[in-house]
Amino acid sequence: MKFLRIWLAALLLLLLTSAFISGCGEKIAIPEPIGLFSISAYLSAGTFAIDDPRQVVEVQGGLFVIHGDSLSRRNLGFGLSEGAPAVVGVGNLISLCGDDDLGLVFVYDEIASRVLWYNSTDLTPIGSTDVPDVQTAVSLATCPTGIEQVPSAETFLYLADPDSGVVHRYAFDEVSGLSPYGILSRSNGEGARFVHIPAGMIRDSEDSLLVCDMDPNRNWVIRFFCEPDLADTTQNDDDQDPLRGRAARFRTLDCEPQPAAAFVLGDAPGCDESDWVGGISDVLGEFALPRAVAVDGSGSIYVSDSGNNRIQIFEDGEFALSFIITAEETSIPISLAAVDRIVSPSLTHYGAYIFSVSAEENIVRKYISFEEYQRLNPGTPPPPQ
Repeated sequence: MKFLRIWLAALLLLLLTSAFISGCGEKIAIPEPIGLFSISAYLSAGTFAIDDPRQVVEVQGGLFVIHGDSLSRRNLGFGLSEGAPAVVGVGNLISLCGDDDLGLVFVYDEIASRVLWYNSTDLTPIGSTDVPDVQTAVSLATCPTGIEQVPSAETFLYLADPDSGVVHRYAFDEVSGLSPYGILSRSNGEGARFVHIPAGMIRDSEDSLLVCDMDPNRNWVIRFFCEPDLADTTQNDDDQDPLRGRAARFRTLDCEPQPAAAFVLGDAPGCDESDWVGGISDVLGEFALPRAVAVDGSGSIYVSDSGNNRIQIFEDGEFALSFIITAEETSIPISLAAVDRIVSPSLTHYGAYIFSVSAEENIVRKYISFEEYQRLNPGTPPPPQ
């Protein structure tokens, strides 16, 4: 696994450094490991002050940030991108997502109950659609799986609406805008197809949708097939559940039927347990209110474990790494973005950078992987964290 390689390389570098400086002043302490991995597998690379930050996403190598009534595109140093003036005065923007395939950025304006979309290169406004059925949208995500069910549509846009207890699904095309197309999930039930308090969402590397459930009795990240379930019908004409999403497994366990632990990340019942109750936990691989989720190009999943002020990373559905933001309660990470760096045509540093939003502090934090740090600073030991 890539983090094992990072850890071993980092450990070797630190040991060599320690040997060279022995007797010449204070040594750099080797970080205390968590499991196989160091808490410093990611290094702090600074913070960036910005008024009222809400969310950050990565689209086509650029960082997009909503802050108050503004949307801006920034580079990895957090400077404004040339040729992409910030969009200002757009009501109350509370969520956004990008679509690399379409080259678009979608934002939700809570005041107008409206979704707007912009060109991701220069932030040219392209269109908007009112979504009056949405009470609030704390997270947006696109996923094209199943879009062939809607002629001429280009993708589905999902809106996590905890006030309604629903994850809405809209079909999107640039001519007609957004049209309702059922829901992904509802809150009034048990099992993997229900999300009680939907929060952060992201499309993963297999074109499934990851959804955070912040219900304190769950604390999960649930995986869904995006394709609307045409077979999910009842005899009730008022039933709103047809076209829901189906739960997708993170892993297959050696029992049938598959329990909650097969479909979610976090503390979930396993074999010989039939309930769907989790709980708040500070154990590695488990959560206290998972609020946001991001993925990199290798498929690794990054989860904002907001109740524990930490970011946790999973590979192939299994826990790989955890690191603390800070011990301060104001540092709760409410939004994440993972950014890859292409080193050469045959080498990519996946998850080279992680950005997290700490809204109460009005800052965005930046982290760099050991792998990327060593590429930029050959032969230089990492700074103490």
